[in-house]
Amino acid sequence: MKKTIIASVILLALFSTGCRELYDIPDEAKNVKLLVVEGFLNSNGPTIIKLSRTVNLKDTAKIKPELNAVVKVEGENNTSFTLTGNIKGEYAYPSLTLLDNVKYRLRIKTTEGKEYLSDFVPVQKAPAIDSVNWVRKESGVETGLQIYVNTHDPQNQTKYYRWEFDETWEFHSPYYSNLEYKNGAIVPRSDPLAIFICWKNEPSNHILVGSSAKLSQDIISLAPVTIIPFNSIRISVRYSILVRQYALTEKGFEYWDLMKKNTEQLGTLFDPQPSTLFSNIHCLTTPDEPVIGYVSAGAVSEKRIFITNNEAYPWVYRYPCPDEVQISNNPSQLQFWFAGHLLIPTREIYNMFGILVGYYASDPPCVDCTLSGTNVKPSFW
Repeated sequence: MKKTIIASVILLALFSTGCRELYDIPDEAKNVKLLVVEGFLNSNGPTIIKLSRTVNLKDTAKIKPELNAVVKVEGENNTSFTLTGNIKGEYAYPSLTLLDNVKYRLRIKTTEGKEYLSDFVPVQKAPAIDSVNWVRKESGVETGLQIYVNTHDPQNQTKYYRWEFDETWEFHSPYYSNLEYKNGAIVPRSDPLAIFICWKNEPSNHILVGSSAKLSQDIISLAPVTIIPFNSIRISVRYSILVRQYALTEKGFEYWDLMKKNTEQLGTLFDPQPSTLFSNIHCLTTPDEPVIGYVSAGAVSEKRIFITNNEAYPWVYRYPCPDEVQISNNPSQLQFWFAGHLLIPTREIYNMFGILVGYYASDPPCVDCTLSGTNVKPSFW
């Protein structure tokens, strides 16, 4: 969940008005710097808690991390785990030992001396994801490849779910280059594939929740995860999505569902006004100070699928790149275009007599895929 979404939602929830007119932000609203707590107490993997502050509505900064705090996970059985922070406001622990029959809470102490404490929460194990599947959606407001998640709890105990996902895709540069400008001359590129084949990763930035509480069985079928627009670069070669599933309490579900509604219903005159968020995290130092976030604990379940370009056929990504240009084999021309990386050479140009007369070239983003991704292949690829 992106911090900018959370900060925007809470400020609108606190200070929105019932009609749309020019509104001068009051001083108290300008100076609100509420603590935002994001994360999950993970019993089967790394735990990362992100701390930040909401920024002023007129502040150009989007994220203000809360640094050098003391962050601990405490159990009802008097166990304690101290998390390690970094310069991004992330506090991590490699592997929490959380017992199924013990409840846990989060304790935070900031450098300003303020102390925050969450309610004790149970350790909930998310059931396995049954499947992640996709279908072509060719009608409606959004069209493309619709991805769904399916799950169920045979014990009929979970009922409330939340999902996150990470997308990864392989893509290729529009133009292949086996040449480079080096030390004042055009020479063969040692590894052309290093700038031709890349991967990109993006985490989810939408809130996804679902409930089977009103059903006779604890089954979630075809819950929408995301939609990939037709002919997106994501499936130009090969695409992967990793879906993570969390089990929630009823209160936790209500929090995330309200956050989802506040996020999605902003922007039209007829939408309901944003609702004030509630939290299970409290400021001990200043009891009436709101805190943004909701702490849950448990084991996460995951499932990954791959989709190739052939599987999604017909699927053609059209690169927004101009045709290659021709650069004459003149030292001053080569230096002008290539020394400053205005263009990157792609291949040689020979005349009818087999004499080298110049080079084809293109814009760097159309040749070097590392300008928008990484050439390090993911371990799961």
